[in-house]
Amino acid sequence: MVDNPSPCPRGLLCPVLTPLRSDNTLDAASLGHLLLRTREIVDGFVLCDPVWGEGLRLPSATRRELVTVSLEIINGTVPVLVTVTGSSLEDSRRFRQNVESVVDRMSYTGDVFWVDYPLVYHGNRDLPELFEQMAGETRYSWILGNHPDYMKSLKGPTRHRNIRTAVLKKIVTNTTVRGMIFIGSLRRSLHYQQAVRARKDFIFYDGNEAEFLRNPGTGGLMAGGSNLMPERWLEIVRSSLNRYDIERQFQTHQQAIWEVGVMLAEFYALYADAPAYYMKKILHRLGLIEGDTCLEMPERVDPLREQAIDQWLEKYDIA
Repeated sequence: MVDNPSPCPRGLLCPVLTPLRSDNTLDAASLGHLLLRTREIVDGFVLCDPVWGEGLRLPSATRRELVTVSLEIINGTVPVLVTVTGSSLEDSRRFRQNVESVVDRMSYTGDVFWVDYPLVYHGNRDLPELFEQMAGETRYSWILGNHPDYMKSLKGPTRHRNIRTAVLKKIVTNTTVRGMIFIGSLRRSLHYQQAVRARKDFIFYDGNEAEFLRNPGTGGLMAGGSNLMPERWLEIVRSSLNRYDIERQFQTHQQAIWEVGVMLAEFYALYADAPAYYMKKILHRLGLIEGDTCLEMPERVDPLREQAIDQWLEKYDIA
């Protein structure tokens, strides 16, 4: 069980891309470049995210190397959330144990949390009991993941895509479960918030950047766009989480934030339908990563998308 747990990070989380060489092995140099240019800006990193980091597509050895290299570079500067979800419960457990052994051998002093999308390998039934069991296997806290569109891509229309509200209410009686990265409808979001109302320490992170721009939450945001523009996303997140600050009363500040929001909304539209694929192309085009190899391929590649990307980069003079 978790003893004296560290506080969950609030604010901007960056789900780190997994730069790959043409032979699908980890490009550690490009990974290091991404982390070094963002670690002093963001409030936390998410590693092995199933969408942005292509977590389930990666071999276990590559995921482990990714975590090892990342922890060495991050070096405790900000909290690290490691997505441990595998194709099965045993795969998930094995990977978590491997990462925990890496953390122990490194004598890592930074804050570490486990992220899990349990519906990938387990149904809603008995989920509270499962997390009670897993809580006894580690000293680190848990962050749940809820992503119905991703679940649809894995399981088709007949399986549960969301954690049930009644199930979540039971899960959060376990205090080692500290938060959730949430993607879903506004209605479900409100139901979830009601389900955890007894837990004042429970944090929701929005996982959809467009929804956050329209209706920002109070815990934070996991923004894949921060792989390129961490400063701009931090402006939006800080402004949203501190909406009653005196600074926000000034019209010039409100206008500046609105303009940044418009730019980021345009940016989001360029990569939203295939996040890892298009973001890697953008970062490669700007020379921020060496290659654009991606295992998470879109169903259809828009032939005009690269032209639209070039126009957006030119419009905002991003180089």
